[in-house]
Amino acid sequence: MPIVNPGRPYAQRLRKDLDEVRNELLETVTSLMPDELDWVPRENVEMKSYKQILQEIGTMEKLTLHMAQHGEELDWGTIQQSLDKNDLRSLLAELGAIRAQTLAFLEICTEEQLQTPVPLSLEWQGYLHMPVVEPEELLRWIVRHEYYHVGQLVIYGWQRGKYDTSSTGG
Repeated sequence: MPIVNPGRPYAQRLRKDLDEVRNELLETVTSLMPDELDWVPRENVEMKSYKQILQEIGTMEKLTLHMAQHGEELDWGTIQQSLDKNDLRSLLAELGAIRAQTLAFLEICTEEQLQTPVPLSLEWQGYLHMPVVEPEELLRWIVRHEYYHVGQLVIYGWQRGKYDTSSTGG
């Protein structure tokens, strides 16, 4: 009978993904000047600023982590307000603190806990199209959500001429 390799544990894979996407985020925003934090591509069309996108990343992670841990949803507005910082350094420190909580959860939870479904609110059932979901999937959602916004922030940088594309043919 062949020996089956179970592969890397979920927590290990999630930590790797969380680290990679956060490194990309930091590479994308750490050179922002103070006056750029509130920049939006177009005024008056409800586009988010760099600051608002970073707030959304942190809000989503904190809310989703709490749901994975406790099976209940926190208030979006309260979390977002707690991330209303006036400078990039403070905002990134808050995002770092939230990420530390996520990584701490991955250190103490078991594979069984990551695979034991938790209930979703009606709103989240609409997003994920199921009444319950595994915490592992919720943590993967954090990665996907942040990665999406990293792409958005890279595009903001292109629009502002931040990247030299001459060497890549772009």
